[in-house]
Amino acid sequence: MIPGPIDASAAAPGLLREAVAPAREAKSESSFADLAADVLHGANADQMDAQAKAESLATGQGDIVESLLALSRADLSLRFVVSLRNRALDAYNEIMRLQL
Repeated sequence: MIPGPIDASAAAPGLLREAVAPAREAKSESSFADLAADVLHGANADQMDAQAKAESLATGQGDIVESLLALSRADLSLRFVVSLRNRALDAYNEIMRLQL
């Protein structure tokens, strides 16, 4: 006989509620603008780190592996920011096309 899925809320409803409540409160405090600003600051930090590592590599002081990793991280973060911008613009354009 194969047992069915375990329902954690039936076993300890108070514990589940206490575990989920802080996550919901933390999620409601941050807005989309805050998240977007965090992403932009992170992407900027990645770009600055990659630039510093590339400069140190050019002067012969840096490690090539660390420099390439920093450049790859900066590239991925920039692609993510561009993707986020494109999706936001697509959503804005879709809203503007709505007939009221």
